[in-house]
Amino acid sequence: MSLFSKVLRTLGLAGTTSKSPEAVVVPSLTRFDRFAADNRQAFELIGTLPDEQIVAEERRLAAQVTEILLSLKPLIGEGVSRLEIQEHVLQQLHSRDLLPALVGYKGYPAAVPVSVNAELIGTLPSEKLLPASALVKVEVVASSRRGYGAQSWTFATADASAEQLRLLACAKEALEQGLRQVRAGAPLGNIGAAIQDVLDTQGFSAVAEYCGYGMGRQRIQEPQVLGYRVAGDSAPMVTGQVLNVQVLAKAGNRAIRIRADGWSVLAQDRGDGVVLSSMIRVAEDGAERLSRFVD
Repeated sequence: MSLFSKVLRTLGLAGTTSKSPEAVVVPSLTRFDRFAADNRQAFELIGTLPDEQIVAEERRLAAQVTEILLSLKPLIGEGVSRLEIQEHVLQQLHSRDLLPALVGYKGYPAAVPVSVNAELIGTLPSEKLLPASALVKVEVVASSRRGYGAQSWTFATADASAEQLRLLACAKEALEQGLRQVRAGAPLGNIGAAIQDVLDTQGFSAVAEYCGYGMGRQRIQEPQVLGYRVAGDSAPMVTGQVLNVQVLAKAGNRAIRIRADGWSVLAQDRGDGVVLSSMIRVAEDGAERLSRFVD
């Protein structure tokens, strides 16, 4: 098999050539191939822009992403497929002339991870339907050609159990307390310590393998923003930094596993999990909140 044929097979495009060797017909790329190509161009451009222009765009996009998540609330219920959720977000992004920035990012093949109950983050959307009692985690990552916006949120279905609702309420309080630690000069570790204090008090576990991050010329960049307590000193927060603070928590112990697809992160003990995040900008006297809580 030629290298060209191997490339086509890898892209799922093989098998449609004519009999004439001079007349090779290649099918049109899928919209996800186009998303990935557009993202590469946008990311390269963002990496050349001045900080003040990126921050201004992050401020705009953070608000847009929150609005997209808010628009999902009527859709979250028993019998809705995860692909329907992804399609709704894609339509919302398109109407705002935004790109689904996750497509192709480090090889990710989808646009909107939709994780349910013991699925924590990164789950590839599918035709699988939402159950009656569920915590539904949706990750929306968008870009223009001037910056990024990202927020994850967990929605409870109408028949979610009392314990599921307690976990979600605890995570919201943990995120709030984490955000209250943000101010220039304060140790970055204060955020994770505050988050874990809330989770520990109510008997839930912080997942340690994933964390929040800085945002700027790259969608994910230093510093790491841990959602749990660590021993020792940490770097101070710096005026003007844009951070995406994340709470990733679960019932039971903190152990996780990853599905064979290489993307979907699951609770090893099948305990329910939640993820919430918020973009903020560090200021001298606290934090400029770029994202809003979805509910």
